[in-house]
Amino acid sequence: MPDEYLPLLVFPEKRILQPEKGNGFPPGKQNLPGHGAQVARIGRQIEHLEEDFARYQASLTGALAGLEPEMVLVIEIVGRLDDFRQAVEAAGLEWLGETEIDDLEAEDEGFHERDAAGQPAVKPLSGRMFLAMSNMAGLQEILALWEQWKAHKSLPHGKTKWKAVFEQLNVLRRWGIEETLVETGMIDRWQDLLEPLDPEEKVRFQIELFYRKRAEKRRNNEAAIRSLLEGLGGLTLSAFLDMPQIAFHAVKAELPAHAIQSLLHQVAADGADIDIELFKFAGIMYFRPTGQSLAVSEEGEGEPAAFPESVSDLPPVAALLDGAPLQLHEALKDRLLVDDTFGLEATYQPGERKHGTAMASLILHGDRSNPESEPLPHKLYCIPVMQPDHQTREHDEHMPDDVFFEDRIHIAVRRMFEGSGDVPAQAPTVKVINLSIGDTAREFIHTPSPWARLLDWLAYRHRVLFCVSAGNYCDVIDIGLNQQQFAALSDGEKISSTVNAISNSLTSRRLLSPAEAMNAITVGAAHADDSGDAYPQFGQRVDVLPSQTLFSPATRLGFGFKRSIKPDILMPGGRQLYNAPVLARSTLYSVDNSIVGPGQKVALDSRQQGVLNNEAFWRGTSNATALATRGAVRLYDMLDRLRNEEGEDIPETLMSVLMKALLVHGAKQDDAGKQHIEQALKDARNSRQFKQVITRYLGYGAMDIERVLTCTAQRATVLGCGEIRENEVHEYAFPIPPGFSSQRIWRRFVVTLAWLTPINPYHRNLREAKLTLEPGGGNWSSQILKLDRQDGDHNQVERGTVQHEVLEGKKQIQAFEDGETLRIRVTCKKDATARLDAVIPYGLAVTLEAKEDIPIYQQVRARIKQPVRIAPGVGR
Repeated sequence: MPDEYLPLLVFPEKRILQPEKGNGFPPGKQNLPGHGAQVARIGRQIEHLEEDFARYQASLTGALAGLEPEMVLVIEIVGRLDDFRQAVEAAGLEWLGETEIDDLEAEDEGFHERDAAGQPAVKPLSGRMFLAMSNMAGLQEILALWEQWKAHKSLPHGKTKWKAVFEQLNVLRRWGIEETLVETGMIDRWQDLLEPLDPEEKVRFQIELFYRKRAEKRRNNEAAIRSLLEGLGGLTLSAFLDMPQIAFHAVKAELPAHAIQSLLHQVAADGADIDIELFKFAGIMYFRPTGQSLAVSEEGEGEPAAFPESVSDLPPVAALLDGAPLQLHEALKDRLLVDDTFGLEATYQPGERKHGTAMASLILHGDRSNPESEPLPHKLYCIPVMQPDHQTREHDEHMPDDVFFEDRIHIAVRRMFEGSGDVPAQAPTVKVINLSIGDTAREFIHTPSPWARLLDWLAYRHRVLFCVSAGNYCDVIDIGLNQQQFAALSDGEKISSTVNAISNSLTSRRLLSPAEAMNAITVGAAHADDSGDAYPQFGQRVDVLPSQTLFSPATRLGFGFKRSIKPDILMPGGRQLYNAPVLARSTLYSVDNSIVGPGQKVALDSRQQGVLNNEAFWRGTSNATALATRGAVRLYDMLDRLRNEEGEDIPETLMSVLMKALLVHGAKQDDAGKQHIEQALKDARNSRQFKQVITRYLGYGAMDIERVLTCTAQRATVLGCGEIRENEVHEYAFPIPPGFSSQRIWRRFVVTLAWLTPINPYHRNLREAKLTLEPGGGNWSSQILKLDRQDGDHNQVERGTVQHEVLEGKKQIQAFEDGETLRIRVTCKKDATARLDAVIPYGLAVTLEAKEDIPIYQQVRARIKQPVRIAPGVGR
């Protein structure tokens, strides 16, 4: 911090306005096939669907014979169709959900996009997929509506939406093996797994069911699955998990290997005709793996070190859900509040408390290589949720086969804020929860996972911020050059080669669940640390990305849900070196897992009993996330100081969302990093959307915590927060320093809005509340400061729950009188709901800075503390 402490400022008031009426942007137009073409093509699909349902109905025996035959209909359309749920239910079907489809493959060449002039446009089609559960009566109703549409007749009241469906329909089919087993990767996984297995050996997995509206239907499905498993020599390993808040219904199960092998034989022979009832049961949505390792740990003993003796005795602001930390380690002793809710401490042996120890160390101490990093004054609340897997060679920490991630996390968070039974809330002061773990078997593709939906629901319910790691990419990188060729390149050429190689593997570098959670801050790793350049040289360790302005080559990349910006921010994750290929013909570079530098220095659990002061160098997105959580705690203390010393009114219930805004507010895409990515990847095909390309790699940028803890003479940050309802506008007035009048100077204006939204798991958009920020009266470039967006695509920044605008200007500022303000408006609209009844908490941070010697802070502070009176209803 600078010698003179200049505290952040707080907007003294806001005005509540009615939203201005606007026409918005018209949706894109699609060309649709003619009526005759649709009748011919869809008619064949309907005939096939009838035959498919009849075969399925005839094949039901045993456990399923007593249930009403049902099937899940997949209704895929080209283009948009809103408010279809009512029409589905009016036809006697049960609504199960909807998703949006990008890059849709049309079944008819009559489908194509049209430009503004009505001409065919060369761009991907988009559409929507609706899922509905249908019995025979529901199918007959659809057939009746189809016949009426074929005959050009009007459809009955309440069912007229089906006309648009038939016009836009691309595919109508039954949910089947392709979705339940192939797209989840289970067929490939089982094929790899079963080769060496004894036919009687048990294979464990997770079954996820379609969430039925009626409890009776859910109980019937549970009974059917138990019976079907038993009929194949299997059983359930857990109770069924039924979470209506996130529409999640699932069970852990096992089958003998020969039953799985029989399925694989049938899939290989004719995947459309499976006779094993479990695998074609209409109530099942997905089969998925279970018992995955959630955290990657480095190996080794480390070196002894001395640790600070300062005290951490304030109530906890942060919680760590991870493996069990070594409580007696000198770095952690008397600094933790460990709540062993699940009794997992006893499952650990010496040397196995790795991940939780390292994460607790980073949250409490930061990177121990940095001599200026001081211990936090707060206790760290910890609930162990992982345990060592003694079936693996390294005893990796995981959740067992019979345990749901969602269940443990839900129980842990509820214990913090609500308690359980006679036990009161154990950590009600917590504002940020660290999750440096992820499901290695569940990459984010289109739809948020149950774990991500759970975090979103919990975040809004308890007004708590989750910091979640993007996930590590531990596979080799094929750079296309052998060791000698790569070594001969300049640093810039090395960076371009590696960035190009990474761009070729983006589909395997997707975020790991639950990193796609919308209400969370998702943290990627920057290729940076404080360990210096004098690190040990041994073997063939290579820095494949020699720049501390870029993402780590081992981090996972975006996008998030609906192509939102994820990861939100990058934090230092340690420089990850790679082992160069030994063979001259090889171009594969593998991750170096040694515990020597470079990297971040963390506390380490030793295998030697009684050794309690070792530390080592670790790297990865887990580290980056722990540092983000540490930053959030420091932000809490800064905000609390504003309340206590400056008399600012910041409600405790809005602290977490303001911390969320500030974590992103300190982020900036590094100019050198952007230039490296442009040099490697920019071409004529992506040049117009290249801001989206950059955010995929950098998110909103690397976060500098010091920039948001204090102001400088030439940089003023002003905060706002509140609760907003549907169709409200909150307007804030940021005073323009009079020293800017008539000046031609470089200036940067950064404005960040963050909020927590309730969710609707049945809606394609999931978030119920969409907040936006914009200047009052015109766009940014038309304001008095004449600003242009630097980072982020203007559409992409509005797709999540953070809108972060980095704006700069160099043009001449016109003369203005003292009292001039830039008005910033926060608007709340409904999104995934027909009516938004909930109140939405938000945080706002606004920073103005310039290089010239203008006393920005002094001039802004003077006008914030004595606001100019504003005539009601007048905005600039």
